Amino acid sequence: MIKTFEVSHLQVHFNGEKILNDLSFKVTPGTSLGIIGPNGAGKSTLLKVILGLIKPNNGTVMIEHEHQQKVKIGYVPQSRTLDEETPVQTKDFVALGLHDTFRPWLSVHERQLVRRVMEWTDTWRFAKKSIGKLSGGERQRAFLAQALVKNPDVLLLDESTANLDPGAQQQVMELVESIARSAKITVICVSHDLAMVKQFTEQVLYMTRNHYEFGNTKEMLTDQKIAEYYTCQHVPEVEMCATV
Repeated sequence: MIKTFEVSHLQVHFNGEKILNDLSFKVTPGTSLGIIGPNGAGKSTLLKVILGLIKPNNGTVMIEHEHQQKVKIGYVPQSRTLDEETPVQTKDFVALGLHDTFRPWLSVHERQLVRRVMEWTDTWRFAKKSIGKLSGGERQRAFLAQALVKNPDVLLLDESTANLDPGAQQQVMELVESIARSAKITVICVSHDLAMVKQFTEQVLYMTRNHYEFGNTKEMLTDQKIAEYYTCQHVPEVEMCATV
């Protein structure tokens, strides 16, 4: 479990444009944070900074393990289109999360780990099915299993249930909540679904290109606050359609 998760004065510029501008917040370890806001606010950019894929122009992201170990981060993307003929079985797709590079074989321990995580996420029942032939809900469970197989300290969800029907969304988020609590995983969830954020997170970060608010979910997602967020008071860029 992590002991520290703090973002301090984060700035990211692309071509002279400020995508993140002096963003600071602190996540309570072992809890869930929902990130909300209009398209173009920098939500996905923030996740990429946390993942180490983007180097900020200024500021820091400090994530420390309580036992001074290297922090492991799992990532579940928004559902992606995969060719139905993709010749990869679901169990092999999940196993890709074990290592940074592809390995053509697994140890006995690794095979046991893959099976345990797949049973945990209810994906073992289609372990030998091609990843391209899974339904949307099954595929998102496979992405989740792939992210969890490395036993992460932090789990990042980037609109990972956006393309699912409400029933499948609920099932995936209940699964995430159950696993995160039992394994003491800190969850960061980007979502436009305020009902899901309200149900499954303890803290909320509201982002626009020039304004940030951070606090506990009950205080952040009152009817009055939601009305403020989704008027033009803080979001002059709300009409932007590009996700950054």
